[in-house]
Amino acid sequence: MSKPKLTALPATLFLVGLGLSLHYGNAWWRLPSYTEEDIAASVELNLAMDLQRGHATTPGGDRGELAALRGQLDQELRAEIKRERREVMQAFAGGIGALILSVAQMYWLRRRK
Repeated sequence: MSKPKLTALPATLFLVGLGLSLHYGNAWWRLPSYTEEDIAASVELNLAMDLQRGHATTPGGDRGELAALRGQLDQELRAEIKRERREVMQAFAGGIGALILSVAQMYWLRRRK
């Protein structure tokens, strides 16, 4: 009894890899690039919103507390930007990996014949 041939698997993997790499390549291309001024403005906006909601100290509070909160918000914002970029790049790399594996599998199947 002969083994079943999985000739549709490389083609399917190729299409999935192509779709993933195109989708996440476009997402990577469209990721915004933030300047230091953009980040500073966002930190100040988030700080003002936190103070308004009452989640942080009052504006008349200690300047050290405000500086610490400002630094914490800056770190959180930069970490979120890095996380978003990393996720898109990993998904794009997964699509490229699927493309490479499918092409290698197709080559191997053609060579065996």
